Amino acid sequence: MFIGTSYPKLDDKFRLILPAKFRDRLAGGVVLTKGQENCLVLLTAAEFEARSAYVAGKAPISSPARRGLNRHYFNLADEQTPDGQGRILVNLGLREWAGLNRDLVVVGVGKHIEIWNPEKYAAFMEATAEDFANFSDGEVELN
Repeated sequence: MFIGTSYPKLDDKFRLILPAKFRDRLAGGVVLTKGQENCLVLLTAAEFEARSAYVAGKAPISSPARRGLNRHYFNLADEQTPDGQGRILVNLGLREWAGLNRDLVVVGVGKHIEIWNPEKYAAFMEATAEDFANFSDGEVELN
């Protein structure tokens, strides 16, 4: 499980140094892809494969919605193995999707890690704070 928040910066080659507490679990390979709310999602290779099977198999291939979802989920996905210093490259397409500059927010969110533009993250957290404070199990289907 990934938990906690850190505030790293991209280096001059657009590499992210993964938080030390996550590195061991990510050393075997990761996939970086688009996330909802215009963040990036970093997953272990195994978790990406499990989610990919779910995304790719929920609706018939004839469904325009499924095709669109698959295109967004897979088109910028990037398989990588962190280097010896725990760095991964954040490619241009993913940086543009998430509106990333040098400063980042990296958040452990259970089975995955999210990478955010700091201003977007602050705005999202502010906009959803009341929903969190008033959360009730009956309002959200949890899988």
